[in-house]
Amino acid sequence: MNFYTYKFHTLHTMIIVFKWKHFLETMFLRKLYLSDKEKMFFLSLSEKRKREFLGIRSALRYIGIKMNIFYNEKRKPFLFSEGKHISLSHSFEKIAIAISSYHIGIDIEKLRKDKKIVRIKKKFIRDDESIFIHPNYEEDYLHIIWGIKESLYKLEGGIFYSFLDHYKVSPFCLQKNSRVSCWIIKNSYSQRFSAFYRKIEEHYLVYIIDK
Repeated sequence: MNFYTYKFHTLHTMIIVFKWKHFLETMFLRKLYLSDKEKMFFLSLSEKRKREFLGIRSALRYIGIKMNIFYNEKRKPFLFSEGKHISLSHSFEKIAIAISSYHIGIDIEKLRKDKKIVRIKKKFIRDDESIFIHPNYEEDYLHIIWGIKESLYKLEGGIFYSFLDHYKVSPFCLQKNSRVSCWIIKNSYSQRFSAFYRKIEEHYLVYIIDK
C-alpha cells in the first residue's frame, strides 16, 4: 500500500508528500526508534507537533531512510550523512520530505477556507510583488509566494527572518510545472534561485534546490 500522494525522484533529489495520519494508524509507529536526542526534542513539543514529529519519522522509515534527524540552533534539520541534505514541511494532514545531494528548501501549504493568507499578506508581500498578482487568483499567488519565501528561509538556514526585506519573488504566471526566479537579499549582495511549485489536491508544494 502506497501512503504518499506525490513522489518526485531524480539522481540527486527525492521529494515525497504523505498524509501523516496514515502512519499514526499503522504498525510503522510501533516500530519507530528514536535516539536520546530525538526523545528530548520530542518531549519539548506541543501535542500537535508531537504528532507531526512522529509522522515525519515514520514516513522516513517507510521510504527506507533510517538515519536520525538532528537540528541546529535555528532548528534546521540535518542528517549526519556526508553529501545528504534534508528539508521538511507539514500543513494539516500533509507531510513533505525532501532529501537531496544539494542544499534544499521545501514548503507545503494548504489553501485554507478562512482566507488567513489574504489577511496577513502585508507581512510578506512586497510592493514590487503585489503588482503582478492577478486578483482572480490572489490566494493561489499568495500561497506560492509564501511557499517560495519559506523555502528560501529554510535554504538559508533561518538567518534572515524578514520576508519583506530579505526575500523577493520575480513576476510569474500561474502555469503547471513552471520555474520562478527568486532572490535572497543579503547586506552586500543578492543571490538568485529557481523555485518550482505544484498543486497537490488542496495544497501547494514549493521547493528550491541550490545547485
